[in-house]
Amino acid sequence: MAYKIPEDAQVLEAIRTALGQRGIVNSQRKLTALVRQELRRQDPEFAVGGERVRRLAIEGTLATLVIHCRDSDERTTAGDCPVCGSKMKRVRNITVYGGTVTLGYTCPRCHYWTGVHQRIPVRYVFTGKGKA
Repeated sequence: MAYKIPEDAQVLEAIRTALGQRGIVNSQRKLTALVRQELRRQDPEFAVGGERVRRLAIEGTLATLVIHCRDSDERTTAGDCPVCGSKMKRVRNITVYGGTVTLGYTCPRCHYWTGVHQRIPVRYVFTGKGKA
């Protein structure tokens, strides 16, 4: 089955419409289904993935995002944010002896955070801007 990839502007408009109708969408899968439904009104061959919808909603500041995570036993490494892909910033503290200790990492764009042990995102709750 052939499919078409919509432009970012078309996806952003579909996200804006879906969040405007629902207000709060409590999973990435549900938001993606709503966005696909909205896009397929324009062209039945349009397709879009969940990660792209999530990242465009964050980049376009269309939604506030609440991230539910589970803890892991793996150690955290400084790298890219698993939610939005931007560079993580270190959270540091000064010790009594004048040195510094890394307490964890935070994302400046989507506000995901993790400590010494990795926190793995499991659910995203999207709230449209201007909604309660």
